[in-house]
Amino acid sequence: MSNDPLAFATLDPFTLNGEPPAQMYNLVNGQWVLPKQCREVRDPLNGGPMLTVPHTQPDELDPFIESLASCPKTGLHNPFKNVERYLMYGKICTKLVMALHTKEVEDFFTKCIQRVMPKSEGQARGEVIITRQFIENFCGDRVRFLARGFSNPGDHHGQQSNGYR
Repeated sequence: MSNDPLAFATLDPFTLNGEPPAQMYNLVNGQWVLPKQCREVRDPLNGGPMLTVPHTQPDELDPFIESLASCPKTGLHNPFKNVERYLMYGKICTKLVMALHTKEVEDFFTKCIQRVMPKSEGQARGEVIITRQFIENFCGDRVRFLARGFSNPGDHHGQQSNGYR
């Protein structure tokens, strides 16, 4: 694991100026791929090309459909079939929050928001902070509360209705 807090970043929002524009990709079957066509997103600051984004055509959708069809219909996040996922997601949330507490990562996402939305630095930073605070609620084993459920008594002895959201 890298000591660079921005090792995940594939662009620098502080120097992003369209020369050349940053290239976005589709993710299908775990691979980053380019479609036949892309479109440019204009830089709101200077009007030049800032991003080149996929413009996937209907005749290119089969790999996406096949990938979706290969996903299990149940069990992947089911608390009864895969309970270790909750602790794993709690650890992921903890690492994410720790990263969002570093100045470099907070500044990175603040600038990313500013590059695509007309917000002041304070407004954009507020978005990052409130998102971090939201994710803090799911650190540790608290993520299991996403599977909170209900239990209602039935009409007969021993009858009960249970459900999960």
